[in-house]
Amino acid sequence: MNHIITREYVLEVIKQVEHPEIAATVGELGMILDVAVQDKIATVAIALPVLKIPEAVKAALIHRINQHLEKIELKFQMEYFEMTAEVRGKFYALARTNWKGSRP
Repeated sequence: MNHIITREYVLEVIKQVEHPEIAATVGELGMILDVAVQDKIATVAIALPVLKIPEAVKAALIHRINQHLEKIELKFQMEYFEMTAEVRGKFYALARTNWKGSRP
């Protein structure tokens, strides 16, 4: 890449990642709290509805985010946080409306 990769740019890239089980992006679902970028590594702070989600869902999220960040030549690490009650309520409402199950 020939341009500087900013935090804002990485946020926009990640917010477009679709959830593996919900037909909505992680941005729409309120899952992305913040991103820090340093030395070609993005640290992604992601909010989960509960911290004990299935490992398969976490792995699918990691894979999807990684696919997007590889395109802009970034590696990443995740930091997990639990959603606030308000954000969790919105997440579950979108999940009910847009549930697609375990389709790839």
